[in-house]
Amino acid sequence: MKLFRIFSSCILGVVCVSLVHAGEVRFPVPSYEGDELRNVREWEKTWAGKKITAENVDQVKEYLHEAVYKAVKEPSIFGAESIWFEIVPYKPLPVTKGMIAATKKHAPGSLDVNNDLVGYGDVAGIPFPQPTTGAEMAWNFDSNTKGDSHHIIHTGTVVDCRTRHERDAKQLRWEMRWMGRYDVPPVPKFSKKDNPRDITLSFFQRHAAPADFVDTTMLELKYKDLTRATDLWVYTAMFRRIRRYATSQRTDTIDGTDMIYDDQDGWYTHLGHNTYKYLGRKDLLFARHQDPAKLERITGQGFWSGVQRERVNHWVVEVVSKEPDYVYSKQVWYLDPETWQMNFKVMYNRQGQLWKMYEMYTNVYPSYGGEQTALFNGEHIVDFIRHHGSPGNREIKGIGIEIPLTLFQVKSLKVRSY
Repeated sequence: MKLFRIFSSCILGVVCVSLVHAGEVRFPVPSYEGDELRNVREWEKTWAGKKITAENVDQVKEYLHEAVYKAVKEPSIFGAESIWFEIVPYKPLPVTKGMIAATKKHAPGSLDVNNDLVGYGDVAGIPFPQPTTGAEMAWNFDSNTKGDSHHIIHTGTVVDCRTRHERDAKQLRWEMRWMGRYDVPPVPKFSKKDNPRDITLSFFQRHAAPADFVDTTMLELKYKDLTRATDLWVYTAMFRRIRRYATSQRTDTIDGTDMIYDDQDGWYTHLGHNTYKYLGRKDLLFARHQDPAKLERITGQGFWSGVQRERVNHWVVEVVSKEPDYVYSKQVWYLDPETWQMNFKVMYNRQGQLWKMYEMYTNVYPSYGGEQTALFNGEHIVDFIRHHGSPGNREIKGIGIEIPLTLFQVKSLKVRSY
């Protein structure tokens, strides 16, 4: 498809607009087509169904990120005698009719001089089906609603791989998109009456483990106003007190894990905190149709074995914070070309060393109106410097479900804690 771009001069108050005739919007776009797909299928004749360990991982090294390769090649770093995965055939992920319709109605989008999405909150769908810049790719990631709403139960373990000490955690979580919706009515957003604060995204979480965290609740609200900081409140049951977190505290680790608040689901606050550079496409093995029952590990192992990896041709974006003292010197995001969810990211410390990786596993589940939606069902985040790991599972309780709007209020933090 030929892409026509019209650029106006990028001076203050003037928008740089990317225009494509409505009839030319093509979405979804599969990871592989034509000769590329035939080449993948030919490669799979040799490798699909194979178990990959330290003994044969060099044969598929070109399709692994260096962080995954290192974990498999040197399993003792993460408390294991062996870390292994299985190669499975590539399968396209489903995209709902609502997502397709919204994308074809509103795409292509445009960015203003600050690289903010014009009409943010008032439009839905993937704004840039054929992106050319890192900022456009970041907005595509931000526009995936993960079914507009969902409820999950997350269980995880924080592992010190040197001492083999473990600490279990469990959370009940509800998430909802208020604007930019494309499946569950109201579409594309709730009315001003139901959403007077102009919330775009919210989640409510209740902790069920460990013992010292039982009944601690969290509420996070992200707003349409891109200059307004994302709000985060935490109710600590032990002290019976609600605490509002400052923006600077978003880089604190969560409950002893190796994850900070900004890391949730890859990135969980406004995109304007960062700059984005497109690094190209990368054909790598990641988990997109993961059966959680296949994941396994021994006590003290901080990196899952049993991951079902398929080849995916990712969009790769380098992300650098605008804050000079941010905890990461840079991140690199690997974005799924079909759903625009984030499958994987790596984080570097202030000295430029590979510090952490966060791998998110996906599978397909029933959602609103008989559709199917891809959603994360597990992950591990690992620290290569401290030799920590936080493997976790997510039990999907419902996608595209009705959630009471009153849940996402500060007063719910106490009411829902016990």
